[in-house]
Amino acid sequence: MSTPHEALPFIDNWAYLKTELAWLDRLLMVAMSRQKREIEEVDDFAISDQDRVTSHWWKGIVSLNGKPGYDHARPPKAAANRGANYAQHLEARIQASQQQGVSLALPQLRDQLQLSAFEKNVILMALAPEINQRFGRLYGYLQYQHDESEWDLPTVDLCLRLLCRNDQEWRQARPMIAPSGRLVSLGLVEWASTEDTTLLSRHLRLAEPLTTYLLSENPDPSQIQSWLTAALAPPLQALPPTEAEPPLVLPDPVISQLDTLCALVPSEAHPVVLLTGDKGTGKTQTARWIAHRLGLPLTVLDLAATTEADYETLFAALAALPPGVLLIKNSQPWLGRTPILESALVEQWLTQRQSQPGLTLFAAHPLHSIKLAWRQRCDGVIGLPMPTATARKTLWKQALPADLPLHRNLPWTTLAQFPLSGGDIQTLAHTAAALARQDQSPSLMATHLQQALALHHPRLKWPKTTQSSQSTKP
Repeated sequence: MSTPHEALPFIDNWAYLKTELAWLDRLLMVAMSRQKREIEEVDDFAISDQDRVTSHWWKGIVSLNGKPGYDHARPPKAAANRGANYAQHLEARIQASQQQGVSLALPQLRDQLQLSAFEKNVILMALAPEINQRFGRLYGYLQYQHDESEWDLPTVDLCLRLLCRNDQEWRQARPMIAPSGRLVSLGLVEWASTEDTTLLSRHLRLAEPLTTYLLSENPDPSQIQSWLTAALAPPLQALPPTEAEPPLVLPDPVISQLDTLCALVPSEAHPVVLLTGDKGTGKTQTARWIAHRLGLPLTVLDLAATTEADYETLFAALAALPPGVLLIKNSQPWLGRTPILESALVEQWLTQRQSQPGLTLFAAHPLHSIKLAWRQRCDGVIGLPMPTATARKTLWKQALPADLPLHRNLPWTTLAQFPLSGGDIQTLAHTAAALARQDQSPSLMATHLQQALALHHPRLKWPKTTQSSQSTKP
């Protein structure tokens, strides 16, 4: 039996939206009442338009309706905790809904993109006129003192006025809604008015795909990844999350290091770790495994695909990333003995990066190519070795596709003897599967693997005894 204080889950996405819109409606009604009162007070004393324009100055001197005037700032009112209680209760209902499998679009967007409360509420304000035009008329009145404006979208100024309680919050929120802010850079909102005006006067509109997603009966969380991916700079790649990751085929001491790292990330340490190992030993796969285990998005940056001219744009894109796992491959241009980028700039960015939740992974090979000072700067160095024969046998079985039948006499022991990395095995398995499908073979045979080996590693010779033994069997 539920207790009186237990949070009730929302029935569906629309029940959640109705609750959020009711809160927005109350916020607008308070703002309307305040604005009407201020207009009436000014009209009682103003004689000309000049008086109305300067009312913000003379209202502090002239006493209106018996209320005291102040020569300086009006004394602050006692802060109420009603808003905080509402936010806590709403969050509890959202958590209860998620625990019961109810998909809520806006909370999913907020959580996956790590949006602030201000950014989430800006999206709500821009969404409201898409549900009820009454909100557009209210926006028009608050922005232009009448409800017949041709604009039914909120301006930047209105968002800041309604959602910020003081100057400090206003200063913190304005960059979030600027052209360089995440709402715009992620493609969530766009400008509905021309750019030949001030930022405060611009009208905000949601991107059509986002509107469709937020109003869905059953929102699909995977759709959120497209906004994050589209906003990344070309060298950045957002790897989509998967439902499951295959177990890592690594020695027990390395697995123990990774377990310790995953336990450290949820704390406030925000570690920086260096991954080393030959090409194909699984640095990217390890990063994917870590991100899946932590439930965080993974972004990959390959410095080999960047130039010094890209760095200004690149650092801006990195600053806009939500908290998550960041893998920087081929990190020698930043951390190597002869870096392209000044160490002070890298240190400045890394310090800023560590002030946010998440994990930063640098990948490089060999270890001695990284300057000693950077190795000491990292919170840990994890080396990924070449797989042993036993590990290679496991990697082969993981790499071959599950939807393709395998010949019952595949020479697993022979395959395991080839000195290949995990990445090499993945490539060979993909090629062999493609060859088996192309010739419409009922199963993947050793001959397909032999052809793949001859293509990618011609120096490795397939044992003749293995080939002849399988060719004689159906």
